[in-house]
Amino acid sequence: MDKYTIRILAIAALVCLHLVCSATVAQCRIMADTDSKKIELPDGLCVEVAHEDCWNRAGCFHCLVTDVFYPTMDDCKSNCNKSSSLQDMLVAMTTSPPPPLPAP
Repeated sequence: MDKYTIRILAIAALVCLHLVCSATVAQCRIMADTDSKKIELPDGLCVEVAHEDCWNRAGCFHCLVTDVFYPTMDDCKSNCNKSSSLQDMLVAMTTSPPPPLPAP
């Protein structure tokens, strides 16, 4: 009875290994296919916030880059796209924080 259990466990382990390898190959193929495709964001990086969440703010349209609210979607698109250049994002990501203050 033990030799059948060992065979079943070996087959189950091989099936699991095959599934893991197949999933990795499929994921890589999916990622390789997205290189030439652009992501379409019709409203840019602006989102409309629910009215109950924006009652105390300047408007209900939120720029995800600058974290600023605008009264209209057109205002949000025009102001948000100005600040969302790749250069600005790279500068923000590569700047180091200020050095710590000396101890008193």
